[in-house]
Amino acid sequence: MATLKSNLQKVSGDTESLAKDYLKLFSVRQSEKIAIFLGVLMSIFVIATLVLILVIISSFFLAGALNKMLASEFWGFVIIASLYLLAIILLIVKILRTSTPLFTNLFVRFIVLVFELDMDDVNNIKGLKKEKELIKGKIEADKTIIEADFQILRYNLMGSFFKEIMGMFTSKKKVKEEEEEGDPSS
Repeated sequence: MATLKSNLQKVSGDTESLAKDYLKLFSVRQSEKIAIFLGVLMSIFVIATLVLILVIISSFFLAGALNKMLASEFWGFVIIASLYLLAIILLIVKILRTSTPLFTNLFVRFIVLVFELDMDDVNNIKGLKKEKELIKGKIEADKTIIEADFQILRYNLMGSFFKEIMGMFTSKKKVKEEEEEGDPSS
């Protein structure tokens, strides 16, 4: 009965560990998703702000000044608009090259801090992905351990069950004789 109790405690401990790992995996997955979402929003905001700046400021202020210097009615507008367009293109190329929206790693650091995630790797999007894979591996290992614990528990239950059944068929007289034979002090 003591082994049965210890097996139940072991299964309980392993199950608790598995549940904690699932919760951590959920937190890491959600952190990654929130960081990417906020990165996308911030990228759109930055690009939209630059486009707005391109339209308003460059059209009126700087282009007007360049027009006076170049003694032209439109070359100032062309030059300033080209500079903002170049800035927008460079940001888009950076986003496409890294496959990560602007400010994603900044948001990862904030989210890891907010969720108080204990990470072994760097607090950036790649670190979150590595941590997710590590936790998935640990969960699979914990599942295997729990399955083994349940198998041991089944064997102990079956052993106890058969022992009780066999005890029902043994005569009390035979058991008493065996006890007397086994006890040398009598």
